[in-house]
Amino acid sequence: MVLAARLVLAAVFGVAGIAKLMDREGLPRAIASFGLPARTGKPLGYLLISCEFVTALALIVNPWARIGALGALGLLLTFCLAIVVSIARGRTPNCHCFGGLRATPVGWATLARNGLLAATAGFVATDGRAPWFFTGLGTIAATCWVVLELKRSGKVRPGMVTPGFSLPDATGQVWTLEKLFAAAHQPLLLLFTDHACGACDALLPQVARWQQAHAERLTIAIVNGGPSADSVALSREHGLRNLLVDEDRMLLTTYGLTATPSAMLIDTDRILAAAPAAGAAEIADLVTRALQPRGRSTIARRALLFASATMVPTVISTRAMARGVTGANWRPKQVKFAGGWLCKQRYALCTKAACKPSLSDPNVVICRCVVEYGYSYGYKSCAKRAPVGRRLVSTFSTQNTNHHTRTMTCTPRAQWANCLDVDCEIDPRNPTHAVCRCKSVESGDFFTFGGNCDTSTCTSVIWSAATPPGVPFQAAMESIGLSVTLPKACPTGTDDDDLPPSGLEFQ
Repeated sequence: MVLAARLVLAAVFGVAGIAKLMDREGLPRAIASFGLPARTGKPLGYLLISCEFVTALALIVNPWARIGALGALGLLLTFCLAIVVSIARGRTPNCHCFGGLRATPVGWATLARNGLLAATAGFVATDGRAPWFFTGLGTIAATCWVVLELKRSGKVRPGMVTPGFSLPDATGQVWTLEKLFAAAHQPLLLLFTDHACGACDALLPQVARWQQAHAERLTIAIVNGGPSADSVALSREHGLRNLLVDEDRMLLTTYGLTATPSAMLIDTDRILAAAPAAGAAEIADLVTRALQPRGRSTIARRALLFASATMVPTVISTRAMARGVTGANWRPKQVKFAGGWLCKQRYALCTKAACKPSLSDPNVVICRCVVEYGYSYGYKSCAKRAPVGRRLVSTFSTQNTNHHTRTMTCTPRAQWANCLDVDCEIDPRNPTHAVCRCKSVESGDFFTFGGNCDTSTCTSVIWSAATPPGVPFQAAMESIGLSVTLPKACPTGTDDDDLPPSGLEFQ
């Protein structure tokens, strides 16, 4: 038990030291942001890296393990003190605990994580004596950490797909995330400002210079909260491009941001590339990071992976590497399969939608569907399904299902909606949903993921549904090495209740 704790601590400090070494430019600024003089940032940074490497080495070598654990405990308590002081003063600087690999603002979750590591270090330093005491401390810290991380999980975090949006610019033209990427296939910096923010006004002239100097390498779009007239005035005053208007500040809330000016760096795959930056200094750092050659971070990550592999007493098997590491890289973004197309793009998903009749066309029902990103199946080509502005196409996937989802069979003749391959329009007030004009169908024996197995709704609700055999989504996904589990059928009181409906994959 003590040996395992030693190796975990050694891995943590070794990885942290290498990550900080790869982030030699950002580390001094991170140290200074805790309230220390700027001139001390570089020497303290090198001292911290040295201490972490020495601690990791001491924890591995048997005679020095107790000294290493005491050193780890001292470092962790120092970190905790710095975090408490910063929070007490109303500051939440970025914690470069793992260098640029995960630079997130400090908070109570950071404190709880360090408390868990400190309890582990204390356990090693006492050579496993009083295990109940340190186990109790560790359990309390771990519980606090998990609860606080879950509390923050609603925010957009690095590595997550960035939710889309639809906002007008100062001239009234509507822009979406896809449209900004289509205009220039390069990273996107979203800068959030507000008409009542003095710090934002001071930053905008620099933003205009960034837009002018780096237009070929980085797209910078400003999302300004407040009246449209103020955004028009700002655009003219500073010569800003891509200035979008968010009068109700809904996008700021959607992305979990709480202050302006703030910025987010999004790569060309719509993945958030770094933790959101707050304040002029952090935003300038984020711009610098966005302009760095891409190979640099790759080298850093490979070095980090090598360090972890040499310190953690587990080895990834050859099969796992072949299937798990390389498998994701070859998967195509479009595959023609069984007369249809499996495409990886943004789409509308209507598998649980309850719909309403169209007031203008008896052959159409209106369904409010969710907007998703990933693999989906339809019979239109991927090019025809590609999102344009607020328009996108409804296709099929199981992306919004879970182990509670059931497939409900409706046998009475009733009206239902066929939403496969129909055009939809993103709701400008809520970009996570789209309104789809689906085809009205009247028949019996249809299937839906909606209804929660309440078959009385088969005739009282117009469900988005299908008739068997449906589209071959599951087989198409398996053709590229991805497994899909279809929802089970609703209970009927027979021995076959636990079996999924044969061949049922539908929109």
